[in-house]
Amino acid sequence: MNLKAKNISKSFGEKKILQEVSLELEQGNIYVLMGANGSGKTTLFNILSGFLKADKGSVNLNNTALKKQQPYQINQQGITRTFQDMRLINELTVLENVLLAFPNQKGENWWNVLLPNKTVLKEQKANTVTANEILSTCFITDIANAKAGEISYGQQKLLNLACCIANDASVFLLDEPVAGVNHVYREKLVAIIKKLKAKNKTVLLIEHNTDFIEAVADNILFLNNGSLTTFANYEALKQNESVQEAYLV
Repeated sequence: MNLKAKNISKSFGEKKILQEVSLELEQGNIYVLMGANGSGKTTLFNILSGFLKADKGSVNLNNTALKKQQPYQINQQGITRTFQDMRLINELTVLENVLLAFPNQKGENWWNVLLPNKTVLKEQKANTVTANEILSTCFITDIANAKAGEISYGQQKLLNLACCIANDASVFLLDEPVAGVNHVYREKLVAIIKKLKAKNKTVLLIEHNTDFIEAVADNILFLNNGSLTTFANYEALKQNESVQEAYLV
């Protein structure tokens, strides 16, 4: 899927956060969004996923306008995202969190909860098989039955990404996926994101960890003073004088 934003502007009071920002994410590529604190990275994520409305500009997914849609509608179109607070259901198990992330489940209807028929039971069984495959992909099979609130922070990061995969999206917006994790979990997250690329998924992520960025990025987008600049790689970004002044000091 092709995600395109054109001339996005957003202000909070007198403060201009985004000014005429345009981007186009091509299917099967990994993009890293960088910028100093307060540069508007999360604001842009919130606009792309519908949690904020732009003051000006348009967002389109495969030529379908998203600007007026609600977050759940945008998710149904094929965009999933993470948040820095992860938003897991702590009292449910790891497996149950993943199972809840599957879209359009017949068992979500109240009458199917009370009186599940053969079709619902068959779907539940198939989803459990797929969920366990996702747990394996995300290196958390061994904690499938642990409560989400009782696993480590690094494991919660893996679970967060597992839920996005279960959501069956085409575009992944990942907000600082390796922030606060050690190198072991960082390498696992690198492996998972590369698997997404191999499956022709599109990934846009906010991140500051340079080792991670160099390991996964196809392109780097840099936000500064409300404007967006694209760099082919991290080395090109480091050599840019305006980046050095704004960020790499």
